Order: sequence, then structure tokens, then C-alpha cells
Amino acid sequence: MPLSRLCFVLAFHAYGLGAIAYVTLLSGRRKGLVWTARVLTAVGWLLQGAGLALLLSGQGWRPHGFAESLSILAFLLVALFLTIELRTQAPVLGAFLAPAAVAVWLPALWIPPGSAPSSVGPWKPMLVAHIGVALAGLAVFAVATAVAVAFLLLERQVKGKRFGVLYERIPSLEFLDGLNRALVMWGFVALSLTLVTGLWVASRSEGVRTFQAVELTTAVAWLVFAGLLQARVLAGWRGRRVAWLTMAGFGLLVLSFVGTYGPGGGR
Repeated sequence: MPLSRLCFVLAFHAYGLGAIAYVTLLSGRRKGLVWTARVLTAVGWLLQGAGLALLLSGQGWRPHGFAESLSILAFLLVALFLTIELRTQAPVLGAFLAPAAVAVWLPALWIPPGSAPSSVGPWKPMLVAHIGVALAGLAVFAVATAVAVAFLLLERQVKGKRFGVLYERIPSLEFLDGLNRALVMWGFVALSLTLVTGLWVASRSEGVRTFQAVELTTAVAWLVFAGLLQARVLAGWRGRRVAWLTMAGFGLLVLSFVGTYGPGGGR
């Protein structure tokens, strides 16, 4: 077994155990579990990072195929999740984010490796930057969507006056709404850079190009998030409408991601 593959397998098991520990926090058993979950997830992240470094260093740091793109996405998702969890001191968010990271990465362990891309040229470093910022933006929006889901679940309990385990463990609605706002803002910056670098790379590709469905989908997602941020500032939107729009925009980005990197995609 290649060393990179061994790192991935060990990392996945560490992620899985960390996700179980985070979900267990919802039951109220916190003693020792918070740092157990954090350490397991951090160890998995370091192992996955080592595996990715071994794999990508020989490929010009460009992912080959859907599986490697999913691996990078999961790596960025965990990095962002751990950063937010430590800064906000809200470990119960891991009950939503840690299983999501595991679910994102699981298919990557079973999908056959992709073949090396044939497109090379003087603009290759910009292409690597384009892919990197696109995956980073998707990871940010994935976390924003998980926060939106947590908001909707908590709001449902509050409005129904069913103050169950989520009400006791999850941070306040105001906290979740503010976290969603910050994540969407940074994700929008990354998405804007994705479009700019994508246009730059496309302008230097050979032949005549037309806009593809995935590019149009990404542009529509950009408009959704631009409208969402404008509505927050100008109309004071918050809460449920923002959560649903976040989920809708993320859904469009997922379609674009699968169309770009999935089977039959262009990268």
C-alpha cells in the first residue's frame, strides 16, 4: 500500500472516531469528550495533509480526478471547522460538521484515481490557484450550510416551544446567524476570485470556448450569494430566509463541482 494511501486510511478512521465523539456531545456527556473529539480530528487532519502532500507534490499540486478533489475539499472543510470550533468554543457544532466531512471524503476512498490531465501550459500555476480557491470557497459554503441547518433545527424547536437537546447544546440563534453571515461573506470573496481566475485561465486556453453549464451554474450561485449579502445589508434580512438561500446557493455550487470534477467533468 502506498504511503499516501496508508495516511488516508488512518486519517479517515481518526475522522470517524472524532465524528462519533462530537455527535455524542449532543447527549450532554462532555467530560473529556470535547478534547478527545478535537485531538482525533486534528490527528486525522495532519495525517490527511501528509497524504495529500505526498500525492500532490508529484502532480504539480493539481488534483487528478474526482477522488482527489473530494479529498482536498474534505481537508479544507476540516481545517475550517476546527478553526471555527476553537475560536467560538462551540464544540457541539462538530455534531453537524464532523460527520459532513466524513461523508464528503468517504466516496473518495472508493473512487478509482483519475488520470493525469493533458492540459499543460504557461498558465498552469494560475490554474492551480483557480482550483485551490474554488475548493476553499466550496468548503466555506459547506460550513455555512451546516450552520444554516443547525439554525433551522434550533428555530423549529424554539417556535414550537419544544426545548429539547438541540436547544440545550447548540449556541443561540443570534450566534448562528452571525456565524452564517461571516462565512457567506468570506465564501463570496472566494467565489468571486474563482470566477476571475477561471476567466483568466479560459482566456489563455487554446481554441474557441463557449460558456459551459457548470460555469453558468457557478455564475448563478454568485448572483444568489450577492443578492443574499445585499439583502442582509439593505433590507435587514436574517434568520430563516438567509438560511434557505445559503442552502440553495450551496446546492448550485455542488452541482457545479460535480459537473467540473465528477465523471465526465472537464478537470
